[in-house]
Amino acid sequence: MKKQETQQTRSTNFLVSIYHQDHFSYQGLIHWIDTGEKIHFRSELELMNLIHNALPIVQNQEIRNWDKQEQGSA
Repeated sequence: MKKQETQQTRSTNFLVSIYHQDHFSYQGLIHWIDTGEKIHFRSELELMNLIHNALPIVQNQEIRNWDKQEQGSA
């Protein structure tokens, strides 16, 4: 039971380095510390997408999206 609690509270760690700011957008490098992967990003949207895509892999969760309809929604 303690192992399950640990898995549920496990976090995902990133190090974000901003190299340049242009036209109110950031460019830089995101380092996924847990896996050692590094990827350059060209905007905040791309940065958030990289983080968003990493979370289901680590936490093995389903995240709602527009393709799935919830019961009881209009």
